[in-house]
Amino acid sequence: MDKEKNKIKKQKIKVKAEMPKEKKLILEKKYLLNEKKDTLVLKQIVNDDPTKNIIKINKSNLKLASSNIMRFAIEKNKKNDEILNISKISKSLGGKPILKNISFSLNSGQILGLLGPNGAGKSTLFNLIVGKIYPDRGEIKLNNEILNDLPIHKRALKGISLLEQHKGLFGNMTAYENLYAILELYIEDKNKIESKIFQLLSYFGLQYLADVKANNMSGGEYKKISTLQRICNKNIKILLLDEPMAALDPLSISSIKKFILELREMGLSVIITDHNFFAIQDILDHCIIIRDGNIMVEGSPKVIIKDEKAIKYYLGSGFKI
Repeated sequence: MDKEKNKIKKQKIKVKAEMPKEKKLILEKKYLLNEKKDTLVLKQIVNDDPTKNIIKINKSNLKLASSNIMRFAIEKNKKNDEILNISKISKSLGGKPILKNISFSLNSGQILGLLGPNGAGKSTLFNLIVGKIYPDRGEIKLNNEILNDLPIHKRALKGISLLEQHKGLFGNMTAYENLYAILELYIEDKNKIESKIFQLLSYFGLQYLADVKANNMSGGEYKKISTLQRICNKNIKILLLDEPMAALDPLSISSIKKFILELREMGLSVIITDHNFFAIQDILDHCIIIRDGNIMVEGSPKVIIKDEKAIKYYLGSGFKI
């Protein structure tokens, strides 16, 4: 009897948001949180034991990260309110016109696709939005505030973050260390930083990467941790993703798309550049196709696939609905 009690006692586990690195718990199915069940099934991963053990835990004892773990600065923005406005932007580089009279807007909680062939001007437009370069003409407004003359670091403080295609993490640092490097800019208490890191990782099911160096991650894992690093900006309102699906296999692309949708559910506004409409069209709320520095067509994905110009000059003449 005593042996049985001791066995049961050893199986009990206390789960906290601030978990030690040596024992990390990952939710097997996040949707179980919303189900009326007293017991949740979790997977226990122990560093010195690669086997995975199934653990049952009482729901009442579980402290979990909520979707509020990163308080995106959207209190003043209701969903579908305009958050970013690009008005009549033009830009030439080396005497060559790159963007010509570009105008569009981004709504709060929206995923916008900025599409077009290579060299269309997508990356130039991203650089204008974040403040790497400045427009020759036109206005860039964030919540009705003109940003034209603000440098890149001040725009970041106002909530604009960019993840470039070929840039991301410190290769020889772990996921934990990469996130810590950004969070310590905003949070002084080390315990609070660690808590925030594991809240972020656990919410997205990425705790297994805590001690993995960036150079050893898969392409999809690297993109996810890089994105989490960008949303550590405490004032973030808009995330710009430059070709996030590039060089990824189909399964990784599917995983990244689900990840982006989760960010939208948390209230973040996202702009994605890509030259491949079909890779991202199913997660977009609105699309803009740029050709030769001009907006050729814009609308929902359903509008794009029926547009004659889009088919002729972008989707391809062989494209059929």
